[in-house]
Order: sequence, then structure tokens, then C-alpha cells
Amino acid sequence: MINDFGQDFFPLTKYDAWKTFHWGPQHLKFLGDYFPSHIERAVGGLLRKGWVEKIETNKGIVVKISKSGQKQLLQYDLEKMTLKKDKWDGKWRMVFFDIAELNRKKRNALRKYLHQLGLYPMQESVYISPFDCDKEIQYIREILDVPHSVKIGVLEQLENSEDLKKIFNL
Repeated sequence: MINDFGQDFFPLTKYDAWKTFHWGPQHLKFLGDYFPSHIERAVGGLLRKGWVEKIETNKGIVVKISKSGQKQLLQYDLEKMTLKKDKWDGKWRMVFFDIAELNRKKRNALRKYLHQLGLYPMQESVYISPFDCDKEIQYIREILDVPHSVKIGVLEQLENSEDLKKIFNL
């Protein structure tokens, strides 16, 4: 993949793409560290979403980020992302996850971003918010490449909600 700065890089996971976009290609693993099937799967997923384009050149096939991909990368800046704190609709958003110890860095990054968004930790892997956070959580779990390990629920009733109302100043 060729970025706008002319340097060659190849983001193999969504998190690698995000890291490369925000911190530069030096944070990317060497291409030889991956199996070809992983590369094909990553590129295929990005192509299906329209975030990259395959271009045939005299050097071979180049994968380049598309306009749609650039918009997607710029849509959210993980480090500055916040929730819209509109009027509360009386529903609670619960985010819960089960990420293996093997992926501790991703799990800790998820906790960091959930805390940064203003979600309250009810347990180590259960967070709650009175505000809509679906799009932000979906984006974070895709970037961290843990889409099936993070779930979102909308609750109309929650035990001890009076305590949470105080925490969120509702």
C-alpha cells in the first residue's frame, strides 16, 4: 500500500492501518512476519469495504488506500474520540468483552478507550454508559481487530441504576 507521503507500507490488520496512519510506518511489522493467507484476507476485507484499491503497475500489484478509506481513517481519531452526551433516553448501553490473555495489549487498549469515552467500569470486562456509543464501540473493536470478542447491549432496566445516575450526573 502506498500512502500519500510516498512511503511503502502494508497494514495487515485494522489496528496496523490505524497505527501507521497516525504514527507512521515504523510501527508496522515486517511483511515477511505474516503468512500470505493473512495478507490476502486483510486485503480482501479492505477491498470489500471499498477502503483500498488494487492497482496493477509494471512492478506488480499495488494496494492503495481509497478516498473512502481515507475518510474512514479520518472519521474517528481514537485518541480524541468522545461520546455525544445528548439528552438521556432512559436506556443504558452495556459493553462487555472476553479477550484472551494472549491478546492482553488489545484488551488493555480497549479498556483505555472505553474509559476515555466516559464509560463506567462495572467489572473488569463490563462497562456502562447512558449515552449512545454503538458506532464508536464498533469502530474501536474493528480497529483493535477483536470484532467478535466485544458485545454491546441496550438495557431498559438495570439494578442499582440510581447509583449510576449519580455517577453520570443524570
